[in-house]
Amino acid sequence: MSGTEIGPERFLAVESAGGASWHPNSSEFVFVYDAPGNFQVYHSYVDEGRSIWPDRLTYERDRCTNPRYLSDGSIIFTRDFEGNENFQIGHIDTKGHLSWITDDEKAKHIPTFIDDDAVYYNANIEDKSRLDIYRHKLPILNNDPELILKTTKGRMAILEVSKDKSVAIIHHMQGNARHNLLLFDLNDGTTTPITESLNERDSRWLPVGFIDDDHILVRTDHRSDYMRLTSLSLKGEFGTFEEIERTTRYPYEHTATSKGTQYVYYSVNEEGYNRVYRARFTQDSMKDVEEIRLPMEGVIGSGDHRTYTRGMALSPDGKKLAISLSSSVEPANIWIINTQTMNTWKATNVQMASLNTSMFAKASLSRFSSFDGLSVPYFKYCPKGKMPEKGWPTVFMIHGGPEAQIRPGFNPVIQFYINAGYAVITPNIRGSTGYGKTYLDMDNVEKRLDAIRDIEQLYQHIRISDDAIDSSRVVVYGGSYGGFAVLSAITEYPTLWKAAVDIVGISNFVTFLKNTAAWRRSNREYEYGSLEQDIETLERISPIHKVDRITCPLFIIQGDNDERVPLSESIQIYEALKKKGIPVELMRFSDEGHGLSRLSNKIRAYTRVLAWLNEIV
Repeated sequence: MSGTEIGPERFLAVESAGGASWHPNSSEFVFVYDAPGNFQVYHSYVDEGRSIWPDRLTYERDRCTNPRYLSDGSIIFTRDFEGNENFQIGHIDTKGHLSWITDDEKAKHIPTFIDDDAVYYNANIEDKSRLDIYRHKLPILNNDPELILKTTKGRMAILEVSKDKSVAIIHHMQGNARHNLLLFDLNDGTTTPITESLNERDSRWLPVGFIDDDHILVRTDHRSDYMRLTSLSLKGEFGTFEEIERTTRYPYEHTATSKGTQYVYYSVNEEGYNRVYRARFTQDSMKDVEEIRLPMEGVIGSGDHRTYTRGMALSPDGKKLAISLSSSVEPANIWIINTQTMNTWKATNVQMASLNTSMFAKASLSRFSSFDGLSVPYFKYCPKGKMPEKGWPTVFMIHGGPEAQIRPGFNPVIQFYINAGYAVITPNIRGSTGYGKTYLDMDNVEKRLDAIRDIEQLYQHIRISDDAIDSSRVVVYGGSYGGFAVLSAITEYPTLWKAAVDIVGISNFVTFLKNTAAWRRSNREYEYGSLEQDIETLERISPIHKVDRITCPLFIIQGDNDERVPLSESIQIYEALKKKGIPVELMRFSDEGHGLSRLSNKIRAYTRVLAWLNEIV
């Protein structure tokens, strides 16, 4: 099989920008942009109706991520080392001079909330299993950080502070789907539970902001299958908004607020696509609801501290909304909406490696009925050339998480494989976010292999109903939890696959839980099962114990500095397949962690995978 005349690496080189943060003057912003080959911090001014070529602010070898303006016009951002996720906090003053606020390269430092007089962040300096809470008052170069709370099991982070600076809201994540909120007295350091007595069932709670001195707006799935906006008093009194309760059929996602307006802007995730609305909230009412039209049907992007955490940002004066937006055929850029005139324009203009959008394949949404009648969604992408007689060879791309959702936003890796003549199918198997709490919980602990059965059922659905797909040439492909899904699919249903690609995947849940970073172990045990109580289940679902069933060739990609899924997970499955005589290739990267972040490494890895697939498929 051969691709088009266009070099495949150019599809990987399509750039992206996102994570805008506004200057206090509301006329300039900082963001991250991967033009240099990994994310760096850039700055631009607002010129309504057009993009301005940005200024580059960081020139680090490693990725620089999640920049935020401080109230004095200076900037903080984070940087780790060769993918190890031990983030340090950098500072760029108003003259462009860079200095480092933290320098303990064996600890991670994660900013969680920025107020007009302080930065709050987590760090595991004293104990690697504990992300304690620090406060660093402004001006940041004139003060030292203060340890204000030693945390307990799970991650605790300050996400909101009251106007009078007397109390803060602590978000306590005990598992990805089990949260609580606590009230933290910033004067005496005491904590008081807010939501603990409300949780009849595991719920997620994320504070959006203070409505008044005694109430906060929160995003939660408490007493609902979907995340939506509700009110919560500081004493734990829960309130809902009638219009939201009556109309909610999809989860609420990003939110944006500022002191310059009473409006709250929020997005809703409708089958993977976003809609944006605004409204005014009191403790018991919702007023002036209005949809904010986006420039295209697309996805608002955000991630974690490896990229950027905010997909929407409202200027301090409330007059401009910045959105990190892409579609399946439009790369990620920052778009700005004038919230008074609703004029919308692209404020960044990422380079597309001399390609154009007509060369990209558009996602189409479908569903299939799984073994128990569950309706499972998937997106399908097909090449633009002449279809082979028996249909396209196909990549089933399984997302990580598992509490995640693959969306129809721009993905250069997907377009890379499509350009090479492969169809790509991206399912959101049970356990994915975006479809409600019931759907999210359907793969927990002993139900883990039900999600893998969804993949098998997708294969059967495609084999029977889709003539565009050659079911004799299907590759199962995934990263992180998706890598586990790959290994599990080729052990549970070995006859279906022509080849498999595992990127930083879990091969043994027992060794994974023992060796993953100490700060995240309890969170992962909530999802997969604990080493103390669920050891038999963990062993039963681990692919390493079923290697004798594997029949297809396997390609493995792994970063040496991965704190999430350690290198040992890939080495042990590689050695087991080598011993059995199954064709297997392991590609390691000494300067990467959990996945590939450098363009040069992506080109090296994916072009090698493509050549390998072309030999087999």
